[in-house]
Amino acid sequence: MKKLVPFLLLLIATIAMAQDAVIPVKLLNSSKAGPERYLGADSYGWQYTVLDNEIRKEKDGRVLKFRALSLGDIYRADLQNPLQVVLFYRKFNTVVLLDNQMNETSRINFSDIPQPVIAEAVGLASQNRLWVYDITTQQVGLYDLAKGSFRTLASPFNDGIRYYQNDYNYFYWVDNANNWYAVNLFGKVNSLGKLPEFDQVQIVSPGSVIYSKDGIMYHFDPVTGTRTIVTIVEKSFRSFYYAGEILSIFTHSEIIHYKITLLK
Repeated sequence: MKKLVPFLLLLIATIAMAQDAVIPVKLLNSSKAGPERYLGADSYGWQYTVLDNEIRKEKDGRVLKFRALSLGDIYRADLQNPLQVVLFYRKFNTVVLLDNQMNETSRINFSDIPQPVIAEAVGLASQNRLWVYDITTQQVGLYDLAKGSFRTLASPFNDGIRYYQNDYNYFYWVDNANNWYAVNLFGKVNSLGKLPEFDQVQIVSPGSVIYSKDGIMYHFDPVTGTRTIVTIVEKSFRSFYYAGEILSIFTHSEIIHYKITLLK
């Protein structure tokens, strides 16, 4: 009987998986990788990785690098504008902006601004501004790079932030109960649904999410509550990144790129 129980559990999991629809993928290419942390790619095809607190930008054998020794670990990098890459050093409450040659153009310590904040999340917004989530007040706001000023936009987030992502017009976050929200540049907050339990996640659009759980990758529609298995071969990977119908999988030894068309 004891031997039968694990078999039954495996059978149930297999049947449940079989009931999910699947999204086929097409292998494009792969390349060897080392111990770097993969960040993603920009709109020009440059690949970004981090190794020993140094960010690297690579394409066609050319490598550009940047390192701020005094700031330690790079917590997050915003790559949506290759001409203004945003590096967030959470431990030092600091952001560094880089140009397309990986030269530092600006450095902001949020402890030193006129209205100091303790940043937990930072990303690039429109009109030369940064999204900033202040953990002290639990509020998100905008930091104006030209004026050097910060203003809050919305009421405090009562359930914290488990995951965040942004574009020029919206700051998205998933709270500790997996509820998903978005706030726009004018402070209007919208509820976008609840996400399944995940190990890693990336927001594709307000109605589309890719996530992984226990080595399986899914596409999730929060409006209908349906999930679809993404049929990658890898069962063990460190991270993934989706952009422009290209899904990049970063394993311990390779970067694999797939062509994928997400279900509407």
